[in-house]
Order: sequence, then structure tokens, then C-alpha cells
Amino acid sequence: MNLNPLEQFEIQKLILIRLFNNEISLLNNTELFQLIGIIILITIMWIQREQKLITKKTLISESYNTSIVKLVESQIGNTIYSPLIITIFSMIIISNLLGMIPYSFTTTSQFVLTLSMSVSILIGVTIIGFISQGIKFLSLLIPNGTPLGLIPLLVFVESLSYLSRGVSLGVRLGANMMAGHALIKIITFFTFSTLFHKITQSSILLGWIPIVFITALIGLELGIALLQSYVFIALTCSYIRDTI
Repeated sequence: MNLNPLEQFEIQKLILIRLFNNEISLLNNTELFQLIGIIILITIMWIQREQKLITKKTLISESYNTSIVKLVESQIGNTIYSPLIITIFSMIIISNLLGMIPYSFTTTSQFVLTLSMSVSILIGVTIIGFISQGIKFLSLLIPNGTPLGLIPLLVFVESLSYLSRGVSLGVRLGANMMAGHALIKIITFFTFSTLFHKITQSSILLGWIPIVFITALIGLELGIALLQSYVFIALTCSYIRDTI
């Protein structure tokens, strides 16, 4: 086992071509698992579309969609953005769960991906704000009852706060997924190196204790994968609500 807990997050080039003495990457592990996630999402949507009878699968999918629609309706006040939010949530949760499979890759641990998503959402939300409210959208930067002399300072502070949404949303998701996977790798390495470095009677009798702890930690990481997906869309809904 490799002791480096961050080795699992390295981007590996899978398909290379040489063009004018330069190597060009056509596919890396991040793109591969992102593509796998998209294929899984499209496959699930196609299966749901083809099902005509009420089964356990359709009930699960309906309750899955309904719960997200209720979140969108409670946060925003309408369900216009439900398809967008369902797609974002599904893509994140699929990527998070794919990363829990041994020897796979967690695409949501890459800040370049999570920040691209969060910055794109911030740009889209800003466009929605200007379309729905026009120039009045900028009043978001000036709280009600602000003294005239404090307006320049507050506009600067509120602008930084608004732009930081695009950073915090992506960093939160990427940092949580990276920290959880790294912690599992570290604890697993030291547990198995301690147990199997020198097999004794005590290691045989007490060896199940750290294994149970690791199993519980993996369960906690699965919960975090679900929770962070939900937090991402909940904050996205709140940003849309603020603009409209």
C-alpha cells in the first residue's frame, strides 16, 4: 500500500497522442469517471422513461424526484428550476458514490471540477438576476436603511461576499470529499500495517476492533457523500431565491 494519502487524487493520463513532438492527453481518469457518471445518469433517466407500470423502482425514483422538487419549491417558490437542480444533484451523488468503489476515482475531489460547477452556477444565477430584475438586481449589494456614507464600503464588502459564493460552494464539496477519502486511506494503512506487521495472539483477538471502526468510517463517508450533494443543491436554490 502507498503511504501517500493524496496519491489517490492524482490525475493520470490514460490516452496520449504525439503531435509535433508534443504529447496531448485525450483522456484522463477525471474525464473517464465523469463520462461514466454521465452515462449512468442518462441510463437511469432512459429506464425511468421506458417504465409504464408502477413498481418499487418507479416508486423510489418518484420519491427521489419529489423530495428534490419540494426542496426547490420551498426555497425558490416555484418548480421551474427543478430539472436543473435534479440534474446537478444526480451528477454529484453519482460521482461521490463512484468514488467509494475501491480503485476508482472521485471526480468531485478535484477542485478544478467543483469550482467550475460553482462558478458556472454563480454566473448563471447572476444572469437570471439581471433578466428578472434588470438594474435593480444591484440593490442586492446595498441593504435597506444603509447610511449614504457607508454605501461605497458596503458595496465593496457585499460584492466580495457575493463573489465568494462561487468559491465556497465548490471548495466545500471538494474539500469534504478529499478529506474523507484521505482519512480512510491513512487509518486503513496504519491499521493493516499494525495488524499484519507481526501477527500475535493479541492482534488476532483484538484485530476486529479497528476493522469495525474502519467499516463505520466508510459508512460515515457514504453519509457525507449524500449530505454534501444535498448541501450543494440547497445552497444553489438559496442563491437563485436571492436573485429573483
